[in-house]
Amino acid sequence: MQQEQKDLLQTLYEEYQAGLRLIAFSKGIPECEVDDIVQDTFYSFMDSYKEKALEWNPAQRKAVLVRILLNRCMDYYRSQEQQMNALSIDSEDPKVEYEIMRHHLLSDISDKLVADERMLMIRKTIEDMRPSLREVAVLYMVEGRSLTEVAEILKISKAACRMRIFRIRAYMRELFGEMNQPS
Repeated sequence: MQQEQKDLLQTLYEEYQAGLRLIAFSKGIPECEVDDIVQDTFYSFMDSYKEKALEWNPAQRKAVLVRILLNRCMDYYRSQEQQMNALSIDSEDPKVEYEIMRHHLLSDISDKLVADERMLMIRKTIEDMRPSLREVAVLYMVEGRSLTEVAEILKISKAACRMRIFRIRAYMRELFGEMNQPS
């Protein structure tokens, strides 16, 4: 049984590590932290699901890995926020002042606000879609599942799935394109 789990971990790592890195990077995780977060994702997966994972199909394994990764990304941002909140600007400690300056130099707050605002708008847009489009948007665009997986999960044809993705993209392009036009 132990060898099966090691083989599973090796297979999962080879198959999903590149995609998980891309997801972490797309969530704004600094490049120097991405490997640690991905490694922690696999560790958490095996720690929590090693027995069950042997019975799951690839789509279930991938979904759990992506969910764990997204949770690790949120944990990273929470820890960064807590570190910044722990630092006092009134401190006379040069280390504290250095950390505050470093934080502000490395992360432009306005960029984060714009990115957060965009993500909220996209999330709201997806929530407001009719259920058949919302399901595809979440599975394909948010969770990063393949077209084949989405079609299988929703029990629709690949052509129908492709058409829904096309409609979602066109709708979002129209909606967000209008928002970026000068008034």
